[in-house]
Amino acid sequence: MSVLYFLLLVGVLVVIHEAGHFVAAKLLDVKVLRFSFGYGRPLVRVKLGETEYQIGAFPLGGYVRILGVETPEEPTNVPRARVLSPVAERSDAGRSFASRPLWQRLVIVLAGPAANLMLPVLIYFLFFAGHTTLPSAVIGDVLEGGAAARAGLEPGDLVLEIDGKAVRYWEEIEQAVRSAPNKELHVRVQRNGKVFERYVSPIEETVRSRDGQVSKQGRVGITHPPFVPLVGVIDGQSPAARAGLRTGDLIISVDGQPVRNWTDVKQSVGRLARRTSLVYFRGTELPGVPQVQLLHAGFADLVPETILDPKLKKQTYTGLERAEMFVAQVDPGSPADAAGLRPGDLIVSLDGRPIIHWMDLDQRLQAEPDKKFAVTWKRAGSGVNGKAEVVTAELTQVWRKQLDIYGHTVSRLVFGARNNVARGRGAMIPIDGRFGYAFTKAVERTGETVGTMVTGFGQILSGESPSQAISGPYTLFKVASVSGNQGWDSFLLMLALISVNLGLINLLPIPMLDGGHLLVFAIEGARREPLSAKARERVQMVGLIIIGIITLLAIRNDVMHFVFR
Repeated sequence: MSVLYFLLLVGVLVVIHEAGHFVAAKLLDVKVLRFSFGYGRPLVRVKLGETEYQIGAFPLGGYVRILGVETPEEPTNVPRARVLSPVAERSDAGRSFASRPLWQRLVIVLAGPAANLMLPVLIYFLFFAGHTTLPSAVIGDVLEGGAAARAGLEPGDLVLEIDGKAVRYWEEIEQAVRSAPNKELHVRVQRNGKVFERYVSPIEETVRSRDGQVSKQGRVGITHPPFVPLVGVIDGQSPAARAGLRTGDLIISVDGQPVRNWTDVKQSVGRLARRTSLVYFRGTELPGVPQVQLLHAGFADLVPETILDPKLKKQTYTGLERAEMFVAQVDPGSPADAAGLRPGDLIVSLDGRPIIHWMDLDQRLQAEPDKKFAVTWKRAGSGVNGKAEVVTAELTQVWRKQLDIYGHTVSRLVFGARNNVARGRGAMIPIDGRFGYAFTKAVERTGETVGTMVTGFGQILSGESPSQAISGPYTLFKVASVSGNQGWDSFLLMLALISVNLGLINLLPIPMLDGGHLLVFAIEGARREPLSAKARERVQMVGLIIIGIITLLAIRNDVMHFVFR
């Protein structure tokens, strides 16, 4: 199947590219002599009208032969190679490529890369058109201490407008907040049938990902998926432990009132030192069936205690913790492992600052990748009383090279500890104007992809990215195989990315590529006369040398990836 995916990927890209030239030439009444899928001896050849259509023995490419443009039947492994012919058949001289005005030649040349850039729009359109619902503008949860919490926003609030602009989907909230750091936003919200207004100012944060990408954006501390009301118990002598609660129990009601998220639990349990009745679900593993649990309902009477904090202030203590902050896995040899973290530990603070959500921990670690952090956690006691012990240790994250699913070497920042609590499901809403939405998103996604590719090309040319970023046939084969084995959605999305890449590469001002023809046209337009045959030969030779160097570099990188993978 891997070979099939590779041939399909290359075949579609080439046919789309050459079809662009073919359609443009036909529309401008330029004579097309042959449309070939593949090179070498034709396996099938049919002549329809004045054009031959054939399938070559080697399906790794293809070409369109236009009158006035010579195409070698047995090319090297450059994507396409065309050499302008100074002579055309006299009977069709007026229909040759060389005889046409400059603007028509430009259209025909640009049509190939344009087709490659239009294919992703179609693929993304189909992808987005397959969606019937989107996350609605309902706040799933509010982070404690965030700008939204200070403004009085609550879980379940429906955002109607931001700065006078109507809001329907959650992505519109994200876009408005991220693009407005340190700017006050006027928000209209509906809660329990009542509409009111709030003012919230997103805080500017530098957001880093573990692969090193950095961006600045505004944040207010709201999420669409809620934090599920899963609880953890680390203190064996706490009221929660005595009530029979365990780590991983899912609270579904408090005193007969259903709870939707952790915020509901916090507001309902432990605010007063009185008995509280809880109903919960507890998962039990099904023997012989991995990752499947049976849920059993349980009941607990929780009686909080009153304790004194270090400042001698009275506090209500239940022993219920967020299951989200419990460590589920520690990678051997990682900084977390070296610091002494173990599965079952409860992370409580970083550099003395409390940690409420795992996402907060992850972002604070990423914000300063080279810093030595002091991590504090609680560990269940092993003694008779089961009292939890508090442990603090220092750790520094490390950069490690890893192979991604496509065999590429990537550097990632490693902490080494993970939780195992899935987020809840936020409210969904039907898409209004589904196909119009799909087209708009397809154009936006294609534009973003083009921008990313252009930036990558610029980094390679400027030396910011290593020459190892250039890949050849083996890498393309690997990408086609992996994405194809993941399913047709993954394969089509990868096809869209590579199509953009091919379209942009062909626009580079390198002779023998479409961009090289555009460069020649620009020179001829400036000189107001065509280049001489000798000058054209020199230009083609320069292009052949450049393409040869790039090809050798790509093959060299492929060999290195194959040998040292």
